[in-house]
Amino acid sequence: MKKIILLLLIGLPLLSHGQKIKVKKGVVTFDGKAVAKLDDDVRNFYKFSTLEGKKAFDVEFKGMSASNLEGFQWLELTSAEGKKTEIPYEVLMTSFSVTKLIIKLLSAKYELITSDGIDMAKVDEFFAVEREKLSDKYATAVVSAKTDEAERQKTVGKYNAFVKDDGTILFGGSRGTKIAGRATYSAKENTYYVVDLDRITVGTAKGCSTCTTVEAKTYTDEEFKFDYGSRTMMSGRFDRSLAQIFVEELLGRGYQLQNEAKAYKDKLRKERIKLAKENSINLYGVDGVVTDKDGKTYKGTVYAIFEKLQIDPSQQQSDFAEMNSIDKFGKFVSVKYKNEKNRERTKKFSAKDKVKFCAMDDGAEKCFMGMKTKGNALKKLSNASNLGFDNSYFYEIIYENKGHMVLSKPGEEDTYVLKFSDKKEGFMIDERKNDKISSKLAKYISNCKSLSEDIKNQEFDLSNLDNLKQILEEYCKS
Repeated sequence: MKKIILLLLIGLPLLSHGQKIKVKKGVVTFDGKAVAKLDDDVRNFYKFSTLEGKKAFDVEFKGMSASNLEGFQWLELTSAEGKKTEIPYEVLMTSFSVTKLIIKLLSAKYELITSDGIDMAKVDEFFAVEREKLSDKYATAVVSAKTDEAERQKTVGKYNAFVKDDGTILFGGSRGTKIAGRATYSAKENTYYVVDLDRITVGTAKGCSTCTTVEAKTYTDEEFKFDYGSRTMMSGRFDRSLAQIFVEELLGRGYQLQNEAKAYKDKLRKERIKLAKENSINLYGVDGVVTDKDGKTYKGTVYAIFEKLQIDPSQQQSDFAEMNSIDKFGKFVSVKYKNEKNRERTKKFSAKDKVKFCAMDDGAEKCFMGMKTKGNALKKLSNASNLGFDNSYFYEIIYENKGHMVLSKPGEEDTYVLKFSDKKEGFMIDERKNDKISSKLAKYISNCKSLSEDIKNQEFDLSNLDNLKQILEEYCKS
């Protein structure tokens, strides 16, 4: 216990560990040494003079209140010649004397008063500096705060809310019949809850039995405080009056209770879905053409889902997606088109059916081809374990030469597929080590002996796109 007390004493800025400031009979002393004269007979007004009696400057302590929780304090200094300037009022030591706090501020921060007396050269420099006029700044803030408060009260009056003894919230006063929600209180948590008609918690207000300031938070994550003195002290039981204050604070800030929260959350969810769609690699209702294995084309609006939408950044997985089944992403494409009778139809195609489609994405046309791939047995095993025995996906065509193609897997930057026109399946190139992929690829194109040997000897870094294009070039010539 002694060690704890010692640490606390060290941490406090007590006067005994710093410069001792005293004011007695109009004389200011630092550690017992006289440094200035002070006339503070008028409340909040301080006249400083040198020890010789020469006027140095006057200080007026000023303040104004914006609300019962917000206020502003500053000092207005006037030079002997009548020039005025304003500085923030700052507390730099522990003391109950405003006079000593002002002296400490003028001494420690602005160096106007030193242990040798008032430094008139510093005083001249101080008044030569152009400073922000705090009185105007704070006055603007106060007017704004009072205007906002007036608007809040106007809004509160529009609803004329009344909280009944059982917590029921009515609109239209004590005789109102329109129920808007309910207020409850948890003694264990010292917290009031306001729920709407959908049982969504609109706001919580937490306080204590020994404090008057209440901290509130709403379902939109807005945080604010309110203080009405003893009326906002928690009493350990539901207080209709305090609940009334909280409800009015919520209404004044634009929370309408009833069914508003659900509508707000639905709107927010739609906006998040829209943003998630915009940021995803999926194609939602874009112009495009699908060509089936027989060469028949379907022109219309294309939908292709390559990844699950990330709605909430804090979640690893979203709870929204057009396709939720395991291993379905990148395997299907749908097109909404008009048939020969000009009737709207929607048709779904699978990647395993050797379908090709092209679609517009951010003003650029992208083409995709569905196919199975060789080269990664582990990927096939992974698909099988997820009940996805089909190893076919839609891959984006990024390079083509005489029917041979380099494709990429949407959403996987380092995954490529080599598709040779004389082979049914593509060959996957992914994050595996170059020697392993090279060995498998060399075997895959063993019909092209010279190129196969070069690849087997690792003359190509298969993670390099230009090298993959070069392989197609040389394969074409074999």
